[in-house]
Amino acid sequence: MNNARLVLITAALALAGPAIAHNGVIHEAPHGGIMKPINNAHIEIVLAPAGGVRIYLYDLKSGPLPASAASELSVEIDRPGMKTEYVTMRPDPTGTLWTGNSKPVTNPASVVRVGSVVGGASGLVEVPRSKFPVYGKPSAKKAGHAR
Repeated sequence: MNNARLVLITAALALAGPAIAHNGVIHEAPHGGIMKPINNAHIEIVLAPAGGVRIYLYDLKSGPLPASAASELSVEIDRPGMKTEYVTMRPDPTGTLWTGNSKPVTNPASVVRVGSVVGGASGLVEVPRSKFPVYGKPSAKKAGHAR
């Protein structure tokens, strides 16, 4: 593959916004967050404008998984010049997602880290706030999750 083609592919993936490419398939983030592969699953990370984090779980074919598919899930938020915020995450009463209270994440230089154990496999993702979609612009694609 020549360098020009590699640059074009990389640019196309970077412009995909809340979608990711995995095994040649584009996965939309149905709740307006950002999708990330994490070992044997995908997670969608949603940062609420007024604060709070929601995590939705999906199988490798983007089918929704119940919150119970993750035996552990933790979130930490690094903001420049501030102490790291450790967000206590819990399964939502509906059993469709994990939720936690946090301060709003508005600084593009902030970093959100999610650690999880899904199906016995642990994983960690790190996403700069600048990579998240703009608040208030959820994906048009509907998900199997209730929220």
